[in-house]
Amino acid sequence: MHPKQYIVDLAEICRLKNIKYVVISPGSRNAPLVEAFYYRFGTGCISIVDERSAGYFALGIARYTQSPVVLICTSGTAVLNYAPALAEAYYQKIQVIAITADRPAEWIDQLENQTIRQKGIYRNFIKKSFELPQAIHSEDNIWHAQRMINEAINNCIRNPKGPVHINVPLEEPLYDKLPLVSENTRLINVIQPEMNLSLPESFVQQWQRSQKIMIVHGQDIPSKEMNDSLKLLAKDPRITVIAENISNLRGDFIIRNSDLLFAGNSEAVTDYPEMIIYSGGPVVSKKLKAFLRKATGTINCRIGCEEQIIDTFKHVTTIIPFSSEEIYNALCYIKRESTNSDYQKKWLIRNKNAVDRRDKILSSLPFSDLKAFEIIMGSFPENSNIELGNSSVIRYSQFFNVNETVTYYSNRGVSGIDGCLSTAAGTALASGKLTIAIVGDLSFVYDSNALWNRVLSPNLKIIVINNKGGNIFHLINGPSSKTGFNQFIEAFHPVKIDKMAEAFGLDYFSADNENELRKRLPVFYSGRKKAAIMEIKTDSGINVETFYRLIGNKTG
Repeated sequence: MHPKQYIVDLAEICRLKNIKYVVISPGSRNAPLVEAFYYRFGTGCISIVDERSAGYFALGIARYTQSPVVLICTSGTAVLNYAPALAEAYYQKIQVIAITADRPAEWIDQLENQTIRQKGIYRNFIKKSFELPQAIHSEDNIWHAQRMINEAINNCIRNPKGPVHINVPLEEPLYDKLPLVSENTRLINVIQPEMNLSLPESFVQQWQRSQKIMIVHGQDIPSKEMNDSLKLLAKDPRITVIAENISNLRGDFIIRNSDLLFAGNSEAVTDYPEMIIYSGGPVVSKKLKAFLRKATGTINCRIGCEEQIIDTFKHVTTIIPFSSEEIYNALCYIKRESTNSDYQKKWLIRNKNAVDRRDKILSSLPFSDLKAFEIIMGSFPENSNIELGNSSVIRYSQFFNVNETVTYYSNRGVSGIDGCLSTAAGTALASGKLTIAIVGDLSFVYDSNALWNRVLSPNLKIIVINNKGGNIFHLINGPSSKTGFNQFIEAFHPVKIDKMAEAFGLDYFSADNENELRKRLPVFYSGRKKAAIMEIKTDSGINVETFYRLIGNKTG
């Protein structure tokens, strides 16, 4: 019996479970895994050297395809480099299977080369961790290994979805011939039973009585059915729907410019709802969250299948463990009592006034980050994917109207800047669509290894907002008043973006004024032969001044 039988069976079970993509980083200890998976997946295997970039690249593919992606790396610090992407996948409920090669157990903590304690290494931000047998010596070993492999993949794809870890101790020799698949290789599938949704009568009565209802929907990729149900709910004059661009919800009566609602004196907005329905993922606007945290005495409902209690607004009263689609659909069929509520109308008027104020201010602004975003956010070609970077980028984007033909993505699970480009590269590959990544200069430089990628798609277009550092820290309370701000917080840098484009063989465009940007964006988007970078150069001091003219005070 071959001691590495479980390696072949692992690859085969992944194939039989309809996994399509395998992202592999090079190494020696993982050589048997590479051979087994390449034999079965062929062109579905993608080589990316940098494990941190590889993790985010896989995340971009898995998020777009809504199906699991396998990661494979060697032992040691390579394993640690998957951690940021797995944390993001965990909080966004994205299906990633990290398979890490390891040294035999007897060599852990023995000063052996490329060896760390890998068992359970991601335990705080994955659904579950598994360790396969070190070697196969009996039929029971095969039975045990196959059972664990099935359990790992089933955990990944079962609601709530999320990443899992399979650690694989491998004995030498590493380059010996692998065996055939076990004759008794088997699949163990989990059937998710359908549950009949029946809302409690007390909840139904609360819904019928409430005259001020606010539905807040966070980051999501909604189904058409869910979107249709919410559009129907949004026709109810009692209901105000707030859904930012990364919620990807479409339709009339939906407010998306959440930060604009509270521009100026946010303390003056006190029209609190009687009932709050919160669904989807994270919300970007700190001011919206602060407003809802003051809404004491409300009926505060969280919709979702999370294992933890989600109490983002601090007053949750009810958890409804069903999908948003099921709940919105059920609410559509509840007959409401006659109402003269003008709650929605008041918020829509507030939103219109905020947008009018924005447009008036923008009409007289000099070229700046804010002016650049006005142009960019209105420029997207239809059916594009938009990858919004973190820090100032995601916040600026909230001030502008959405293009209802595009899909907005962002790494808002843990909101790091470390993998925005790599994630966009994965999305571009999986979708084949024009994918526009918008990132700040620090995010771009931090994740520039995303461009060290032999399968970088020509449909990837990268907009870099270069204000020479972390401009976000000028826009939030506190940082800019601290000693050492420029060096240690804003992190001013001398990196030449055009030289980086040249080093990686990408097309390069630049603009430092409004006319150049408007003229060059269409050409930038239309190039189809290779990935491209558009560097937009702005002045940090002007950015701060124009931002405060719009928002009125510091944000979070």
